[in-house]
Amino acid sequence: MAEWAEEQAFVMSGTMIGGRYRIIREIGRGGMGSVYLAEDVKLANKLRAIKVLEPNLHKNIMLADEAQLMMKINHPHLPLIVDYFGRSELGFEAVVMEYIEGCTLAELFRNPKTHFSFAELIQLALQLCSALNHLHSYQPPIIHRDLKPSNVMIDKQGDAKLIDFGISRQYKKGQLQDTLQLGTRGFAAPEQIEGGQSNERTDVYGLGALLFYLASKGASYRPSFGSRGEMEPFRQLQADVPEAFKMVLLRMLQAAPHLRYGSILEVEQALQPFTMYYNLSAAQQEIRAPKRGAAVIKPIRVSVLSLSSGAGATFLTHALAELLGRKGMTVTAVEHELAKPEWHAWFSGQQNKQPHQAGAGDSRFIQFSDREQMVNWYYLHPEQRSQSGIVEDGRFEQLLRHTGGLIQLIDLSSQWSDAKSLQLLYESSLVLVVADPAASKWQANDLRQLYSIRRKLQPSGRQLKFIANKDLSFRGRNEWLSLFPEAPFVILPRLDEEKLLSMQYGGRRATDDSRMRKQLNQAFLPIFKHIYNEINTE
Repeated sequence: MAEWAEEQAFVMSGTMIGGRYRIIREIGRGGMGSVYLAEDVKLANKLRAIKVLEPNLHKNIMLADEAQLMMKINHPHLPLIVDYFGRSELGFEAVVMEYIEGCTLAELFRNPKTHFSFAELIQLALQLCSALNHLHSYQPPIIHRDLKPSNVMIDKQGDAKLIDFGISRQYKKGQLQDTLQLGTRGFAAPEQIEGGQSNERTDVYGLGALLFYLASKGASYRPSFGSRGEMEPFRQLQADVPEAFKMVLLRMLQAAPHLRYGSILEVEQALQPFTMYYNLSAAQQEIRAPKRGAAVIKPIRVSVLSLSSGAGATFLTHALAELLGRKGMTVTAVEHELAKPEWHAWFSGQQNKQPHQAGAGDSRFIQFSDREQMVNWYYLHPEQRSQSGIVEDGRFEQLLRHTGGLIQLIDLSSQWSDAKSLQLLYESSLVLVVADPAASKWQANDLRQLYSIRRKLQPSGRQLKFIANKDLSFRGRNEWLSLFPEAPFVILPRLDEEKLLSMQYGGRRATDDSRMRKQLNQAFLPIFKHIYNEINTE
């Protein structure tokens, strides 16, 4: 410890690390070292967090291992590493990370009044599932092994960041036990304490223990072996926790690893039905939340089409899918089989995030799973030729049956008037017709056909609604809006096209920009209301 005290003396306020990072103050300390707030003098004093490893504890755990793990990681709910210094450079090891402005769950729960609603708990749980799924997707999987309140940050936006990879390790096939048995009592899985090797199920247990802590307002999980049975600990959970969720926790917290869920992905799937409990964002507070206990039997299908070429059905489908996913709804978004392949261009910059694969056995489609946004995308292969006739083999319907998700969004663009597409519209809960100010391209025959579709949908409670897209102030605006058969269901403003193009070529989308996201959220309120009411009536 004397050596550490001597080395730590160099890490004081004003100390320069690597000639670039100026220490401001210590912001955290644990059994493996300290974390300091620093400013990056080469990047306009941007704030960073620097973790310095205590050299005399756990000598066979080197921070270089942590740095190597973290250098592979790029995920919205995991911290980014930006720099690393070895012992030979500084006399001690240090890793430089993004600074997350917020506080840990442990800090939040120091206030006895801290309370997470069940809706907030589920949102947090799914964000952590997304982070852990990302870690476990590496080969071999990266196991966090220390899921506890002090290792989960809540940032200023209310999103979770899973931090501190000090005891993370990669699963080693055939190895019977971990080199070191580390973890935190009350949150560590039994195999960590008893000498077994940790694997994905270790993090399943740790996540279950963390969710129990949140749902019990700060109590640690302790299994019961008394006469009242294994459900006894769950009596202390807060009143808004449904019984079905307690059963999910019980399986996650089984002492025997083989009795738990086999993966975090299975946990995520088990949690999906509870997304209906989500509190709505501030932009939607007047929308009533889905009823407790409601069950969705089949996906809510929303078909989107353009009244004329270029009206914006594709943009609306993408933006709506992303915003619903951000609100915790599992969404499947599909490019229609008769469309000219266009979606692939939207995902050209995303391929490094998630492998692409053929969708549901249909080789014409590529699947892109965006776990952070909770959206599964199915789009046509760029070399897939648009079909001029009716597809008779039923492959598209089969794909839709197997994609799952709470909500299905189908982009028909301008290819909606053939018999096969019309049947798809008749089976939709909601049909959205997108029209832009270029009214000269509207066709009277198309409008008559849409009237007919609306009449056929109405007896079953299904609806067809018009969307006025690319709205802006111009001389003929009132005349344009008067041409709609009824008042538009949604009036979507024209977004900054120069900025949109720049974002698109930079691999970003409109919903990544906070201002555009706010505009879209506000405009889509009627659609959100319709979908939430559909969930309630299922």
